[in-house]
Amino acid sequence: MLTFNIAGNLCAVSLMPAPIPDGEAEASAAYNYYWPEAVEAARQHQAHLLIAVMPTGDGTALERMRLYSKIVSSCLADANALGVYTSGTVFAPDFYRSLCDEMRNGQLPVPVWVFLGLYADESGNHAYTIGMAQFDKMEMEIRASQHDMSELHNTLLGICTYLISEDVTLHDGETIGFSAEQQLRITQSPAIAGGAEETLKIAY
Repeated sequence: MLTFNIAGNLCAVSLMPAPIPDGEAEASAAYNYYWPEAVEAARQHQAHLLIAVMPTGDGTALERMRLYSKIVSSCLADANALGVYTSGTVFAPDFYRSLCDEMRNGQLPVPVWVFLGLYADESGNHAYTIGMAQFDKMEMEIRASQHDMSELHNTLLGICTYLISEDVTLHDGETIGFSAEQQLRITQSPAIAGGAEETLKIAY
């Protein structure tokens, strides 16, 4: 195990000389619509690194996630890296590193911090988040929407980016929108998808 301290955070990188147990990574990789080869890449892994950033003093969740992503990106420089298992799915190394590189330009790599799940049934299109808890925020869902999947994805991504970058916390009964006219109602209730116990439902 490699441990070090950066800006009041205890960081650890541990080599686990075995695959992630019970096919967990492979199952989660199947949800990644960004990378069709995710499942095959996950099946090939024979070992994995556990990376942790633990606060020992002051600092924000956003600062810790920036540091975490820099450490992960450094590990991905190894030619043997097959993927990054985080936020409920598996990302391609190049995809993860390219988004994290944008932090140099002030951009946040929200698509690799918060996975946006998408699915449809007879009631409409649905979206959910995995990863907002890392920022001390509730996970969110959009349920039974009549908007297409790209609109759902972009809307939920925009909300996530706003909440993370501005450190805003939403509450049951409030509204959110991208214009003065748009007021999307927020309700808190048991989660339908994504794994959290309760989520904020965004009416869209």
